[in-house]
Amino acid sequence: MIITFITSGIRTTTQDKGRRGYTHLGIPVSGAIDIPAMRYANHLVGNAIDTPVLEITLSGPQLRCEQAGSIAVTGADFGVLINGQPKSHNERIVVQAGDIISLTKPQKGCRGYLAIEGDWQVQRWLGSASALRVGSHELLPTAVWKAGDSLVTRQPRVHPWPAAVLEPNPFSNHISAHKGPEFHWLTDEAKGNLLTQPITVCEPSNRVGLRTDTTLKLKDKYRSREMLSSGVMPGTVQVTTSGEAILLLADGQTIGGYPRVLQCSQSSLRSLGQLRAGDTFELQLVKQHASHGASISK
Repeated sequence: MIITFITSGIRTTTQDKGRRGYTHLGIPVSGAIDIPAMRYANHLVGNAIDTPVLEITLSGPQLRCEQAGSIAVTGADFGVLINGQPKSHNERIVVQAGDIISLTKPQKGCRGYLAIEGDWQVQRWLGSASALRVGSHELLPTAVWKAGDSLVTRQPRVHPWPAAVLEPNPFSNHISAHKGPEFHWLTDEAKGNLLTQPITVCEPSNRVGLRTDTTLKLKDKYRSREMLSSGVMPGTVQVTTSGEAILLLADGQTIGGYPRVLQCSQSSLRSLGQLRAGDTFELQLVKQHASHGASISK
């Protein structure tokens, strides 16, 4: 297939499963924030589940099909229009040469995933086609799409083995988390606020991390302590010098010097990545039990 971008939307990028195995070199994992949605979209069009997709943020692109094929849209509930006619979300859509694909703004969530059948003919770096911005620098500029660009896919020589991929569960604003290495640095009041009060996402928030309206206090003996830079990962909850709680996402740094008070569960990352400014969520502590596994603390 060949797809031409008439418009690009706010930020439409190529994403796949990311660059795993390079964090010790300071390279973020990156990749699709909502991995289950990415894999389900690929499953719907018959691609290998880790084939790249378009990750669409808040405002969708308008695309023209130069050749026939199939697409699927998953993730945030973007409305899908083919030549102005509505089509179903989370289903395979057959398109013809000349068709115009449009996406309307989502009512819930902020990131959608558009799969296009075939092997993607795109650049890769360290084994991944995922866009990655460090500061203002794009490490893979061709993975950020703009008006006039064309995306080419080819029929695979070998079709992927069928995979049993289920439609992802709905997003949740209840985020499970484990105690971080510096959780005990928080005052009892701060622990209570962090785990019992709704938290609101604030601007600027992006793929690097979520800023929040929550301010936390450290115990007196830790307030002026110099902390060595230590490993962090997507889902780490840090407390800045001003007391602001921030949550790292897929493009977040790999080391940091702020206290790491919580680590959100891997399964919660997709829900965090679908939050937009003004959305609220709650953190729930997972308690570990030696003989009975883990449970959520109310």
